[in-house]
Amino acid sequence: MYGSKKGRDHLGLGSVSSDRILPSVSPSINVQTIHPRYHSFYAFLLDEFWKRNLSRTQKSWEDFFRPRDFFYSLAIHLCEAVEHGEMRSIVGAQTTGALAGQDQTSFSYVSDYIDNPFGGYGLYYRTVMAELGIIYPGGRGLPYPVDVPSEEGKKLADAFRTTVKDTRYYRNYFDSAHSKIPVEVIRGYIQKACLCQLKVEKAEDHDLLLDTFLHRGRGNEAEARRATFRMFLDMADQTSQYAVSEDEFRQLLYFRRTRGRIRYSPSIEVHGTYLRWRLYQAREYYAFALNGLWTYLCEWGIDQEGDYRPLPIRDFWEHLNQTLDFRSLAKHLEMPPCKLEPDKPFIELLSWLRGTVTTKPAKFDEACSITSPINEHRLYEEAMNTSNPPFVMTAGLLAMLGLIVLRFQDSPLQNSPAWEVARMGAEVRLSLDSFLRTLDRFIKAMRPTIFEVARWIYENHVILQHELVATSKLPENTFRFQRDGDYLQFFNLENTLGFTNSRFDAISATIHELGLCGDLHEPGHAVTPAGKRLLEMGDL
Repeated sequence: MYGSKKGRDHLGLGSVSSDRILPSVSPSINVQTIHPRYHSFYAFLLDEFWKRNLSRTQKSWEDFFRPRDFFYSLAIHLCEAVEHGEMRSIVGAQTTGALAGQDQTSFSYVSDYIDNPFGGYGLYYRTVMAELGIIYPGGRGLPYPVDVPSEEGKKLADAFRTTVKDTRYYRNYFDSAHSKIPVEVIRGYIQKACLCQLKVEKAEDHDLLLDTFLHRGRGNEAEARRATFRMFLDMADQTSQYAVSEDEFRQLLYFRRTRGRIRYSPSIEVHGTYLRWRLYQAREYYAFALNGLWTYLCEWGIDQEGDYRPLPIRDFWEHLNQTLDFRSLAKHLEMPPCKLEPDKPFIELLSWLRGTVTTKPAKFDEACSITSPINEHRLYEEAMNTSNPPFVMTAGLLAMLGLIVLRFQDSPLQNSPAWEVARMGAEVRLSLDSFLRTLDRFIKAMRPTIFEVARWIYENHVILQHELVATSKLPENTFRFQRDGDYLQFFNLENTLGFTNSRFDAISATIHELGLCGDLHEPGHAVTPAGKRLLEMGDL
């Protein structure tokens, strides 16, 4: 057997969100590509490289790129502009941030500031820039030996060059990047070049970047990106007096309000896009519940020393039956007493969940809000509490899946274009749509008990799914357990539980730095006149 590795996404659920759903609603903006002006800066470096009489090899490009990328990262930490604020996700910040904090009169290039040969460009931005048509990728097997800026990329490069051409850094040090550079030279450079200066009125590359994000991409990518920008602007407009975190963003998507005072009612112009984003968050709760059940099984196995000897799987079924304690769950959540037992029909669990929320079954989705005695977000928060009792991770997560069933089993959404999001993943992973359909067939055909549904989920959506996903990753061994007949052999490796990144930070930073609204993380994030035009008209 190959040596075990940490791995991640052990049920393959996160990859559907990160590789399918989110690219469909926010193409060419991923978790790490937060700052639009990096596109201008990297296009500028490429264009400067091609303007010089240098060998056209990856090594030559790397030697040219790294020192200039290092000084840009260092300089961003030294920016004192009023627009700077709290600048997140600066490439190379772990090294350059510490250096910038030192009281030095000059700085020299530090070659090991980041591991990737091409820094954040190679790690994050290169692929996105190709999708947006800013570069033509180069390298082995490609038409060009080194990446080449496209015509649009050259326009961005020219605009960035115009921005910095009068700085001492560009005039006197850009071509000798290995020499010591005085700190005042670096500060003078970044006053013009900083990521934050894209927000300054009449920034040379602002209109070009705005046009790139609104209109460039493959197929309908630009249309999808504009639609998401409009939804974010709609949310920004309605929440402008509050700071909005990613957690609150998820609550607004799913419940249209937070546990606090923030509310959101999507306008008609963005309603279709909102529905796609809401179904994304529904899948996040669904995936979290399955991953939570998987995590609990792994922890149980290690607690029972299943990493030393295989454990009979019947031992876990007995344990599961004992922990499906809805009486204790109701008491823990300060709800009215509950009489459910694991041997009761599963439909009684659904009836109990429905009855705690509303007397009108057809209005369940509308009635089950963030303030209801039991809801998906409250169960998520309970499961994330490391000191939670076992019934939270079994009865609580089964209840979370039950709530999702009650919301979407017979929802009119299933007949809308947005339901495509719920179907994503059905080909090779687990989709929300397929879960609802197969569970419905199981309930109608077998009339199972609560325990039988929990066991069915574990067997088909947790144990089997983990083995399929881990097998697909071989020779990288990410197994946390392997089934051998009626036994499970466990492997003692660390696991994490949580949502996948929603790209809230990246999208909100992008529309803020493009001048469409304020920073959603801060109160007072009003939509600008340009943002209002985009929201109302659909384009600029």
